[in-house]
Amino acid sequence: MAPRMSDPYVELRGDVLAEHVAVMDAVAQAIPGASRTSVMREIVAEWVERELHRSTLVQRVARGNGNVAELERKHSGNRAP
Repeated sequence: MAPRMSDPYVELRGDVLAEHVAVMDAVAQAIPGASRTSVMREIVAEWVERELHRSTLVQRVARGNGNVAELERKHSGNRAP
């Protein structure tokens, strides 16, 4: 289901462990105005931030180190093992 232009949200369906949902429900009850969905959105948003950070670090290291096998191939003219 594609998001409408005015609505940034999409529906997400899937099976989740009952014990995880129970914890999300308990957290939602402890936060005034929160819901299971708002707790889930916060969890997903934090996960996305961690993954973007991880990706950035991997890209920086890869750019800095380059591909050693490719560099060896260019200098020696031989194929890497």
